[in-house]
Amino acid sequence: MTTAWFAQSWSWEGGFRSGEATCDLLAALDAERAALLADIRVQIRLETHMVEAFPAVEAAIARHGVDYVVFNDHLPEALEMAGSQPERFGQWAAQTRRSPQEMLEIVRAAQAQGPLVPAALARLAAALRATGVRLGSHDDALPEGRAFYRGIGADVCEFPISLAAAKAARDAAEPVLMGAPNVVRRGSQSGNIAAQALIKAGLCDALVSDYYYPALAQAAWHLVDAGVMDLPAAWAMISTHPARIMELSDRGHLGTGARADLVAINAETRQVELTISAGRLAHLSGALAARAWEKAA
Repeated sequence: MTTAWFAQSWSWEGGFRSGEATCDLLAALDAERAALLADIRVQIRLETHMVEAFPAVEAAIARHGVDYVVFNDHLPEALEMAGSQPERFGQWAAQTRRSPQEMLEIVRAAQAQGPLVPAALARLAAALRATGVRLGSHDDALPEGRAFYRGIGADVCEFPISLAAAKAARDAAEPVLMGAPNVVRRGSQSGNIAAQALIKAGLCDALVSDYYYPALAQAAWHLVDAGVMDLPAAWAMISTHPARIMELSDRGHLGTGARADLVAINAETRQVELTISAGRLAHLSGALAARAWEKAA
């Protein structure tokens, strides 16, 4: 892949998912961008119950040119974990150097912002859309939730956790994204709906790496081996379709005037051995690298 979005959470969790960590990542990427061969961007996954932080979020997005934001609400998951899996909740709290009680207080304080969230999200979404930022939602559980996000212009449905939510997005002609590792593992790590089931039902438009980059190509081959679709259709799930969804008309396809992006795959090992990004050699390995070395020698 020659274009990528690093998914960075801006969350009440703190630690590496804090606003400070997000701003540090954005600044570091700005400093290194000129040296990067791939087109690396950042997607901010914004926790909905952080109303007081919304002005800082909007300022950071403008300052660093962030073009993709998704909204998610992990409070129900956190509260359920605190009640039914206290040991796991304690481990999670420890990752941010907090006690379980301190973390629970943070969760409850965020929950108390609930009445302010719909109007604040609508205002933030309107401001972001006015500057061309693409918006979506993450982990939609119900059609009603998808309808709310649709109403504020967040039309990308990322990782719906139910068939009903995915179908609601499809009925509204909204793109549905699922994780490639879900395909490779033949199911969700969290026990949610299987991505392959949505693909077979025509309810998934594209796959994303979901923290494990090799899963993209692996998922395409898995869909071929499982007889779900042929290779051109499977590869489009990780190339052409994502580019179209993100309105990048100059990539995801080969043609006159398009960005010169392509990969070469070893048919036997199924490994990507060559990547050209915007006409520049970005990766060379395996048999192709050996052949190039022989010719150079």
